[in-house]
Amino acid sequence: MPVISKEAFEFKKQLENMKHIQNIALCGMFIALYIVLSYFNIRITENIEVRFAFLALAMAGCYGGPVMGMTVGIASDILSMVMTAGKGASFFFGFTISYALLGFLFGFLFYKTKTTVAQAAAAALCYFLVGITLNTVWLHMMYGMPLQALFVTRLIKELILLPVNGIMLYVIVRFLVQALSRAGIIQRKSA
Repeated sequence: MPVISKEAFEFKKQLENMKHIQNIALCGMFIALYIVLSYFNIRITENIEVRFAFLALAMAGCYGGPVMGMTVGIASDILSMVMTAGKGASFFFGFTISYALLGFLFGFLFYKTKTTVAQAAAAALCYFLVGITLNTVWLHMMYGMPLQALFVTRLIKELILLPVNGIMLYVIVRFLVQALSRAGIIQRKSA
């Protein structure tokens, strides 16, 4: 069984599918889910918190492929910043790039394939790599924090959260595929 389906590379077909009312509605649902989940972080220490919003990007990528995952990543970040603009949150376009990339990568890994532990681990690794590279650079650019110190702090944080994120991705994506299969929306099995 291939880790990445050949349909994940059919961008033109995915763009065509984005024109269907059901897919537009599901994009809106995934965006709303992202925004809601962004309010439910679990703080473990001052620097470490478990976040759930990225799971909405994984679900969008699983359902609609890299194109939908990327679209939801972009729209979710922009809309969540618009909604929290008066609460001291600042917008930085770099994070929009990070979430677009994550949605795109999640789409590659989960679109029209069986959900496996290897895929969830690869998706968690993507989240880890974006967190320690791009997001570290964006925070350095925004706040002027020393890059090396920021990298070390974020590396430790992301290493601790790597298995947690992998488990969450596996469970949530498997559940989504099973639910959509039972509803007759997609025709594939989770394992």
